[in-house]
Amino acid sequence: MQEKAEVSQMVTPEIIDTMARIWARSIITLIDVRVQNIVSQYPLEHYKMPSSMFIYACGGEAQIQLNETAFGIERFGLVHGGKGSLLSISPTGESVRTFMVFYKAESPLFLKRYLQQLLDQVNPFVQQYGYTPSNPILVLDLFQQMMNAWNGGKAMNQLQAKSFLYQLIHGVYRDFEEGEVRYLQPDPSLSTKVYLDKHYREPIMFKEIADMFGISGGQLTRLFKKKEGMSLQEYLIQRRIEAACHGLKNTEATIKEIAAGTGFVDEKNLFRMFKKYYKMTPSDYRKINALSMQVDGIDNDSHIHYNERELANLVKSHRDGESSMFGQVRSKEMLFAAAMSLMLLLTACTSGTPVNNRGTVNPPAETQQSKQTEVPETKASEAASQTRTISTVKGDVEVPSNPQRVVVDYLVGDVVALGVTPLGVARATRGETEAVYSNQIKDSVNIKMEPEDVMSLEPDLIILAWGEENYDDLSKIAPTIYVPYGDMTTEERIRFMGDILNKPEEAEAVLNAYASKIEEAKLAFTNAGLSDKTVTLGEFSDKSSSVAGAKHAVGVLIYNELQMKAPPKVQSDIIAADKYWGEVSMEALPAYMGDYLIALGDTEVPADQAIWKLLPAVQQNRIVMVGSSLSWSTDIMTSSALIDHIVNQLLALAK
Repeated sequence: MQEKAEVSQMVTPEIIDTMARIWARSIITLIDVRVQNIVSQYPLEHYKMPSSMFIYACGGEAQIQLNETAFGIERFGLVHGGKGSLLSISPTGESVRTFMVFYKAESPLFLKRYLQQLLDQVNPFVQQYGYTPSNPILVLDLFQQMMNAWNGGKAMNQLQAKSFLYQLIHGVYRDFEEGEVRYLQPDPSLSTKVYLDKHYREPIMFKEIADMFGISGGQLTRLFKKKEGMSLQEYLIQRRIEAACHGLKNTEATIKEIAAGTGFVDEKNLFRMFKKYYKMTPSDYRKINALSMQVDGIDNDSHIHYNERELANLVKSHRDGESSMFGQVRSKEMLFAAAMSLMLLLTACTSGTPVNNRGTVNPPAETQQSKQTEVPETKASEAASQTRTISTVKGDVEVPSNPQRVVVDYLVGDVVALGVTPLGVARATRGETEAVYSNQIKDSVNIKMEPEDVMSLEPDLIILAWGEENYDDLSKIAPTIYVPYGDMTTEERIRFMGDILNKPEEAEAVLNAYASKIEEAKLAFTNAGLSDKTVTLGEFSDKSSSVAGAKHAVGVLIYNELQMKAPPKVQSDIIAADKYWGEVSMEALPAYMGDYLIALGDTEVPADQAIWKLLPAVQQNRIVMVGSSLSWSTDIMTSSALIDHIVNQLLALAK
C-alpha cells in the first residue's frame, strides 16, 4: 500500500480541481448498483468491467486487482477503475461484502472542446486508484442508500441514487483534498515494471499503461525514471535484450526468430540495439558465449569431488546464472570482458595480426569476409545498418541510409511526396489533412510527438519540425532531425528532406513539378488581369481580426511564391515588420483591405457587421475561403493543393 507522500504527485490540488470540473460538466449516466458477498471459495476473477466502476469492499480483508495493479483491503477500501479493466476480488478471510456502482460519462456538445482540454490533463473516468475513506462508515451508509434507491425501480428513486453518486464523488475528492487518507494505490512505476516484465514480448503503448492510472504518459515516464533510474523505453529494451541474450546462448534459433520472440520489430531492430548496448552483433555475442562455455568446461574431470551440501554452503546463485564463491560475486560484465579478450587474442594469433598497444585488433579483409560467409544474418543486418551523416542546426546526426520506420510531425506531406509512407504521424489529425494525403497515411499511426508515444513505435528515424523542446528526449530514442522549416525556402526544405531520406532524385522531381505549378499559376493570373491586384489574407471576426504577413504559411505562398501584391498598409505594418500576424480592430480593418480577401480557418466571417459589409471586396464578393485543412501546414503536398484551390477561386471571381 502507498501513503499520501508517495502519490502526492498524482493528486495535487490542481489535479483535484480539474477532476471536479470534469465531473461537474459531464453527462453522467448511472447504469447499475449491485451488492454481493464474495466468499474465498469462489473469488471473482478477471471480470472485464463493462463501464467505469466504483468498488467498495467492507467487512473483511481482501485483495482487489485491476489489470496489473493489486490493492490490499484490510477492513474498508474504495477502488475505482475504467471501462475494460480486468477486475479480480479475492477475500483473505471467509468473505467480503462488495458494493459495485456502474456508470458512464459523456461530454455535452457545447462543452466538448473545453472538456477535451481538461481530459488531456487527467481523465477521472478511467483513473485507477484505491484508498481507505476518512469516514468509512459514512461511505458505507452512502453506498447502502444508493443501493436501496436504485432498487426502488421508479424514476424518482433512480434520480435519488444518482444524487448519492455525486455525493460519493464529492466525498472522495474532499478526502483527497484534505489528505487525511490512506492510499491503497501501488506505485505506478512498480506496477508498470511488473507489466513490462510480463508483456515485453508484445507491442507496448506506454500511454495505455499510463491510462490505467489516469495520468499522462509523460508523468508516468518521470515517475518510472525517478524510481528505476532509466526511462520506460530503456527498461523495455533491456528486458527484450536480456531475453534475446538467453535465446542466443541457449537455443539454435535464428536471429530473426529470436527477434520475433522477444518483442523486437525485426532482426534489424535487434541488430541495432545490440550494436548500441553491446558494441557487437548478435552473432558475435553468440560466438563469444559459446567460447566462454568451452573455457568454463576445460579440464572438467580434474575438479575435486564434493557433496551437494558443501556446494550449497560455498556457492550461491544470483539472478540469471551469476554465482558468488565465498561471498565474492563474479559479474556478468567481468565474464563478458574476459571472453571477449580471449576471442580477440585467439583471432590475433590465428590471423597473424598484431595486437596494438591500445588493445584493439585490426583483422585483414579476408577474415571479415569469411566471417560474413559463416553468418549470413550478420551480413544482412550490417547492410541494413549502414548510415549516413546529416548536417543540421543541432549538429551532425548519423541516420540510416534507408530508413524504414519514420516518424514525422507537421511536414508529413513532404515525406509522403518523396515516396515514403511514415510509420507514425503527429499533428496530422484526421480531418485536417485527410483531403490532401489521406490515402498515403491511412495505415500510419496517429500519435502526439511526445517521447512516450514515439518510443512505442520503435522508429529508426524521427523528423521533428514542431516542438523543438522535445528534441533532446526524442534524440535518445532514435536518430532525430530537426527541420527549421520557418527559416528555409521550399526548395531548401525539400532538398534537405531528400537528403534526410536518401531521396535526392525524388526531391528534385518534386521541386520541378512544384515550380511548374507556380509558373502556370502566375501566367494564369497575368492572363486574367490579376497581376496588379492586391490581396489580404487573415482570420476575420466580429470584434477583431488577424491579418497575416509573408511569414504565415499561406502568406509565403501568396506573397513570396505566387508574388501577389499586398495592400500598402499590410506591407508596411506587417510584412516589413517581419510579423506573422497583425491584430486589427474592425474599425481599422478597411485600411488593410485589398482587392481580394482570403479568409483563413473554419470560422464564419462577420457577415452582420456594418463595417464589414462596406468593404469593397465584400460588396463585390471577392472572398476566397481557405479552411484549416489547407491553411494549417506548409508541407509541399498541402501547398500544392492550396495553389490549385486559390488559383481556381481567384480565376472564377475574376470573371
